[in-house]
Amino acid sequence: MKILPYETLTIVTPDSLPIVLQRLKANIEPPKALRLSRKHTTYQGSISEEGFQIIRIINYRHSFFPVIRGRFEEQSDQTLIHVQMSVNTGAMAFLGFWLWFWYSAIVPTTVTDIMPSHMAALLIGMPILMLVIFWLAFWSEVRRNHTELTDIIQG
Repeated sequence: MKILPYETLTIVTPDSLPIVLQRLKANIEPPKALRLSRKHTTYQGSISEEGFQIIRIINYRHSFFPVIRGRFEEQSDQTLIHVQMSVNTGAMAFLGFWLWFWYSAIVPTTVTDIMPSHMAALLIGMPILMLVIFWLAFWSEVRRNHTELTDIIQG
C-alpha cells in the first residue's frame, strides 16, 4: 500500500481495442447529476477511442472515491489499458485547507497550555484518525475497482 491516494496499473488483454471498448461501454453510462433509479451500470463517465474517465456509481456520498482515468495502447497481439486512480482534486484541496485551518487553531492553544493535555491530544489526534479512515476507504475502493475493471476488460 502506498501512502498517497494515487495508484497506477496496467491491464493487459489479448483482445483488440474494439472488443475492449464494447465491454467498457456496456458498463459505463453518461454522468447524471441526479440518479433516481437504482438500475444502472457499474460506472459513469466518458469513454473514447483514446481512453476514459470514470467513477463507480454508488448510492451515497463519498468524496474520497477514486476517479479512474485510463488510456489505451494497441499492440500487434494485445491491448494495454494504462489506468490511474486518484482522489478528486477538489476533495484533496478541501482536505488540505481543512487540516491547515484545524491545526493553525489547535497547535497555538496547545503550545500555550490553555487547554488540558488530554484534550489537546484528542484535538491533535482526531484529524489523523480521520485521515486514516479516508485512506483505508480509498485503498479498499482501489482494490475493488481494480478487480472490477479487470473482470470487465478481460470479459
